[in-house]
Amino acid sequence: MVLSAADKREIADMLDAFAQRMGPERQYMPIGERLIDEIAMRVGPRIQPGLETFSSRMGAGRQYTPIGERIVGEAIETALVPSRRKKAMTKFNKAVKEGMKIVRSSNQYGKKGTISNAKRAFGAVTKAVSKARKGAKLPKKGVLRKVQSKARAILGKVRK
Repeated sequence: MVLSAADKREIADMLDAFAQRMGPERQYMPIGERLIDEIAMRVGPRIQPGLETFSSRMGAGRQYTPIGERIVGEAIETALVPSRRKKAMTKFNKAVKEGMKIVRSSNQYGKKGTISNAKRAFGAVTKAVSKARKGAKLPKKGVLRKVQSKARAILGKVRK
């Protein structure tokens, strides 16, 4: 959510009005905010002429937003915009993950605990999980039987 300069000014004015109503003895400012405020107050006047020169070179379409307004706007934007939730792992990927764990614990694709040819092992596991998803018969024996049966348990009912 991008706030316009007018919105940011309005929010800053509301915060100022609130601070004046609270009075100086009742105001509490966290250390981080105090630090940002101090930096903006000390650095702002020193770089103001350079910023104005830069903004005049940028042209009429582009605008310069003062540091204080920018900080307030970004803080409010951060507070209002929800963070993205991590995508849930699919059942297929869970089955492949468990299948790779089974392969790693066997000595089929290298000694126990390591996989000598990971690409081939991953391909075999993916194919076994895909077969389980389609409802194919289990192999008679071997590590891929364990993988496929585990995949069946994770995937649940067979789709048709």
